[in-house]
Amino acid sequence: MKLFLSSQSISKEQAPHFIKLVGKPASDIHVAVIENAADVEEGPKDWLYRNRQMIGSHGFSIEYVDLKQYAEDAESFQQKLATKDALWFGGGNMYYLRWLIQAMGIENILRSFAEEKVYGGGSAGSIIVGPTLKHFETADDPNRAPEVLLDGLNFTRKVVLPHMDSEKYAPIMDGINRKLQADGFQTIPLTDAQALVIDGSEEKIV
Repeated sequence: MKLFLSSQSISKEQAPHFIKLVGKPASDIHVAVIENAADVEEGPKDWLYRNRQMIGSHGFSIEYVDLKQYAEDAESFQQKLATKDALWFGGGNMYYLRWLIQAMGIENILRSFAEEKVYGGGSAGSIIVGPTLKHFETADDPNRAPEVLLDGLNFTRKVVLPHMDSEKYAPIMDGINRKLQADGFQTIPLTDAQALVIDGSEEKIV
Protein backbone atom coordinates (compact mmCIF):
# COMPACT_ATOMS: atom_id res chain seq x y z
CA MET A 1 0.00 0.00 0.00
CA LYS A 2 1.07 3.54 -0.78
CA LEU A 3 -1.01 6.05 1.15
CA PHE A 4 -0.64 9.79 1.68
CA LEU A 5 -3.17 10.82 4.33
CA SER A 6 -3.42 14.43 5.43
CA SER A 7 -5.65 16.76 7.37
CA GLN A 8 -6.26 19.02 4.41
CA SER A 9 -4.40 18.82 1.10
CA ILE A 10 -0.76 18.68 -0.01
CA SER A 11 1.22 21.62 1.30
CA LYS A 12 4.41 23.03 -0.18
CA GLU A 13 6.37 21.29 2.59
CA GLN A 14 4.62 17.96 2.04
CA ALA A 15 4.82 17.95 -1.76
CA PRO A 16 8.36 16.45 -1.95
CA HIS A 17 7.19 13.49 0.15
CA PHE A 18 4.17 12.94 -2.08
CA ILE A 19 6.32 13.16 -5.21
CA LYS A 20 8.81 10.68 -3.76
CA LEU A 21 5.97 8.27 -2.93
CA VAL A 22 4.70 8.40 -6.52
CA GLY A 23 8.23 8.05 -7.88
CA LYS A 24 7.99 10.46 -10.81
CA PRO A 25 8.85 14.11 -11.43
CA ALA A 26 5.98 16.41 -10.45
CA SER A 27 5.33 17.37 -14.09
CA ASP A 28 4.83 13.70 -14.99
CA ILE A 29 2.39 12.89 -12.18
CA HIS A 30 -1.25 12.50 -13.23
CA VAL A 31 -3.72 12.82 -10.36
CA ALA A 32 -7.45 12.14 -10.28
CA VAL A 33 -9.00 14.49 -7.71
CA ILE A 34 -12.33 13.33 -6.31
CA GLU A 35 -14.32 15.85 -4.28
CA ASN A 36 -17.61 13.99 -3.83
CA ALA A 37 -17.38 14.05 -0.03
CA ALA A 38 -18.25 17.76 -0.35
CA ASP A 39 -21.43 17.07 -2.35
CA VAL A 40 -23.64 17.08 0.76
CA GLU A 41 -21.87 19.87 2.63
CA GLU A 42 -23.92 23.01 3.13
CA GLY A 43 -22.81 26.62 3.27
CA PRO A 44 -19.68 28.26 1.84
CA LYS A 45 -16.98 25.89 0.64
CA ASP A 46 -13.98 28.19 0.89
CA TRP A 47 -12.00 25.32 2.40
CA LEU A 48 -12.66 23.22 -0.69
CA TYR A 49 -11.26 25.86 -3.02
CA ARG A 50 -8.25 26.46 -0.77
CA ASN A 51 -7.43 22.76 -0.81
CA ARG A 52 -7.98 22.62 -4.56
CA GLN A 53 -5.58 25.52 -5.04
CA MET A 54 -3.01 23.87 -2.79
CA ILE A 55 -2.96 20.54 -4.61
CA GLY A 56 -2.91 22.34 -7.94
CA SER A 57 0.18 24.36 -7.07
CA HIS A 58 2.79 21.62 -7.42
CA GLY A 59 2.85 21.11 -11.18
CA PHE A 60 0.83 17.89 -11.27
CA SER A 61 -1.48 17.10 -14.18
CA ILE A 62 -4.87 17.12 -12.45
CA GLU A 63 -8.25 15.86 -13.59
CA TYR A 64 -11.33 16.35 -11.46
CA VAL A 65 -13.41 13.19 -11.44
CA ASP A 66 -17.04 13.02 -10.30
CA LEU A 67 -17.80 9.52 -9.02
CA LYS A 68 -21.50 9.97 -9.71
CA GLN A 69 -20.76 10.01 -13.43
CA TYR A 70 -19.63 6.38 -13.05
CA ALA A 71 -22.46 5.29 -10.76
CA GLU A 72 -23.47 2.41 -13.04
CA ASP A 73 -20.18 1.92 -14.84
CA ALA A 74 -17.39 0.88 -12.48
CA GLU A 75 -15.46 -0.55 -15.42
CA SER A 76 -15.15 2.90 -17.03
CA PHE A 77 -14.01 4.30 -13.69
CA GLN A 78 -11.33 1.64 -13.52
CA GLN A 79 -10.23 2.51 -17.05
CA LYS A 80 -10.02 6.16 -16.05
CA LEU A 81 -7.76 5.26 -13.12
CA ALA A 82 -5.47 3.30 -15.40
CA THR A 83 -4.28 6.63 -16.80
CA LYS A 84 -3.46 8.06 -13.36
CA ASP A 85 -0.48 7.83 -11.01
CA ALA A 86 -2.35 8.94 -7.92
CA LEU A 87 -5.83 9.47 -6.53
CA TRP A 88 -6.85 12.27 -4.22
CA PHE A 89 -10.05 12.07 -2.17
CA GLY A 90 -10.86 15.44 -0.64
CA GLY A 91 -12.70 16.42 2.50
CA GLY A 92 -16.38 16.66 3.31
CA ASN A 93 -18.79 14.16 4.81
CA MET A 94 -17.06 10.83 5.42
CA TYR A 95 -20.28 8.88 5.83
CA TYR A 96 -21.61 10.01 2.47
CA LEU A 97 -18.28 9.28 0.78
CA ARG A 98 -18.05 5.82 2.32
CA TRP A 99 -21.62 5.04 1.25
CA LEU A 100 -21.00 6.26 -2.31
CA ILE A 101 -17.91 4.06 -2.67
CA GLN A 102 -19.85 1.00 -1.54
CA ALA A 103 -22.92 1.84 -3.61
CA MET A 104 -20.71 1.99 -6.70
CA GLY A 105 -18.96 -1.25 -5.80
CA ILE A 106 -15.48 0.22 -6.27
CA GLU A 107 -13.82 -0.78 -2.98
CA ASN A 108 -11.65 -3.42 -4.63
CA ILE A 109 -10.76 -1.08 -7.50
CA LEU A 110 -9.51 1.49 -5.00
CA ARG A 111 -7.63 -1.16 -3.02
CA SER A 112 -5.87 -2.44 -6.14
CA PHE A 113 -4.97 1.11 -7.09
CA ALA A 114 -3.47 1.81 -3.66
CA GLU A 115 -1.43 -1.38 -3.88
CA GLU A 116 0.03 -0.42 -7.26
CA LYS A 117 0.06 3.38 -7.24
CA VAL A 118 -0.74 6.09 -4.63
CA TYR A 119 -3.96 6.74 -2.76
CA GLY A 120 -4.05 10.23 -1.26
CA GLY A 121 -6.71 11.76 0.91
CA GLY A 122 -7.43 14.80 3.01
CA SER A 123 -9.71 14.84 6.08
CA ALA A 124 -12.67 12.58 5.14
CA GLY A 125 -10.58 11.07 2.36
CA SER A 126 -7.94 10.05 4.89
CA ILE A 127 -10.34 8.74 7.54
CA ILE A 128 -12.28 6.34 5.32
CA VAL A 129 -9.23 4.18 4.50
CA GLY A 130 -8.86 3.18 8.16
CA PRO A 131 -10.70 0.34 9.89
CA THR A 132 -13.70 2.27 11.25
CA LEU A 133 -15.86 5.37 11.09
CA LYS A 134 -17.16 4.67 14.57
CA HIS A 135 -17.54 7.66 16.92
CA PHE A 136 -17.08 10.25 14.16
CA GLU A 137 -20.75 11.27 14.29
CA THR A 138 -19.73 14.27 16.41
CA ALA A 139 -17.59 15.51 13.50
CA ASP A 140 -19.80 14.61 10.52
CA ASP A 141 -23.56 14.15 10.22
CA PRO A 142 -24.27 10.48 9.42
CA ASN A 143 -27.79 11.42 8.27
CA ARG A 144 -26.36 12.92 5.10
CA ALA A 145 -25.60 9.40 3.85
CA PRO A 146 -28.44 7.25 2.48
CA GLU A 147 -26.98 4.39 4.54
CA VAL A 148 -24.57 4.65 7.45
CA LEU A 149 -21.55 2.35 7.14
CA LEU A 150 -19.19 2.17 10.10
CA ASP A 151 -16.56 -0.06 8.51
CA GLY A 152 -13.71 1.77 6.81
CA LEU A 153 -11.92 0.52 3.71
CA ASN A 154 -9.23 -1.13 5.86
CA PHE A 155 -6.29 -0.06 3.73
CA THR A 156 -4.57 0.59 7.06
CA ARG A 157 -5.37 -0.58 10.58
CA LYS A 158 -4.74 2.92 11.91
CA VAL A 159 -7.39 5.60 12.22
CA VAL A 160 -6.31 9.04 11.05
CA LEU A 161 -7.62 11.89 13.19
CA PRO A 162 -7.22 15.16 11.26
CA HIS A 163 -7.50 18.77 12.46
CA MET A 164 -6.06 18.09 15.92
CA ASP A 165 -4.92 21.73 16.22
CA SER A 166 -8.04 23.26 14.68
CA GLU A 167 -9.91 25.67 16.94
CA LYS A 168 -13.22 24.25 15.68
CA TYR A 169 -12.41 20.54 15.46
CA ALA A 170 -9.65 19.87 18.01
CA PRO A 171 -12.00 19.32 21.00
CA ILE A 172 -14.23 17.08 18.88
CA MET A 173 -11.32 15.04 17.55
CA ASP A 174 -9.83 14.70 21.01
CA GLY A 175 -13.07 13.14 22.23
CA ILE A 176 -13.21 10.79 19.24
CA ASN A 177 -9.60 9.82 19.84
CA ARG A 178 -10.29 8.84 23.44
CA LYS A 179 -13.30 6.72 22.45
CA LEU A 180 -11.42 4.95 19.65
CA GLN A 181 -8.46 4.17 21.88
CA ALA A 182 -10.83 2.85 24.54
CA ASP A 183 -12.20 0.50 21.87
CA GLY A 184 -8.68 -0.72 21.09
CA PHE A 185 -8.07 1.13 17.83
CA GLN A 186 -4.66 2.56 17.01
CA THR A 187 -5.00 6.23 16.12
CA ILE A 188 -2.80 8.74 14.31
CA PRO A 189 -3.63 12.32 15.36
CA LEU A 190 -2.57 14.90 12.76
CA THR A 191 -2.45 18.67 12.87
CA ASP A 192 -3.63 20.65 9.85
CA ALA A 193 0.01 20.86 8.73
CA GLN A 194 0.73 17.12 8.94
CA ALA A 195 0.26 14.02 6.82
CA LEU A 196 0.82 10.30 7.37
CA VAL A 197 2.86 8.63 4.63
CA ILE A 198 2.62 4.86 4.32
CA ASP A 199 4.85 3.01 1.86
CA GLY A 200 4.46 -0.69 2.47
CA SER A 201 5.78 -1.35 5.97
CA GLU A 202 7.32 2.11 6.26
CA GLU A 203 5.36 4.89 7.93
CA LYS A 204 6.19 8.47 8.83
CA ILE A 205 4.48 11.73 9.64
CA VAL A 206 5.52 14.69 7.52
